[in-house]
Amino acid sequence: MSDYQPAKIDYPEYTSSELNEINVYQMRSDSNEFEHLAHVSLNEPKLTVRWVKMDVDEGWKHILESCKDLHEAGYPGCIGCGGPNSELPWDEPKNRLRLTL
Repeated sequence: MSDYQPAKIDYPEYTSSELNEINVYQMRSDSNEFEHLAHVSLNEPKLTVRWVKMDVDEGWKHILESCKDLHEAGYPGCIGCGGPNSELPWDEPKNRLRLTL
């Protein structure tokens, strides 16, 4: 990601574990505390966390492909490069309903 945005210095951090999960965190600018942004696993996290319902191998591949696609589209600064409705606020409860169908 730094190849596309060399001036950016505050990238999300991640953890992985023996539990076959990845957790992504971002430092909050208002409190200097980490916010749990995303969870890659087949186990459902709290509703405040974006859930990528995949195993770790598939999840990493999907995350890297998505980052590459967004960068090539001009992110950040591109309008609509995230696809239909990408400018709307994220609705995690609605996304989880889609995952269970």
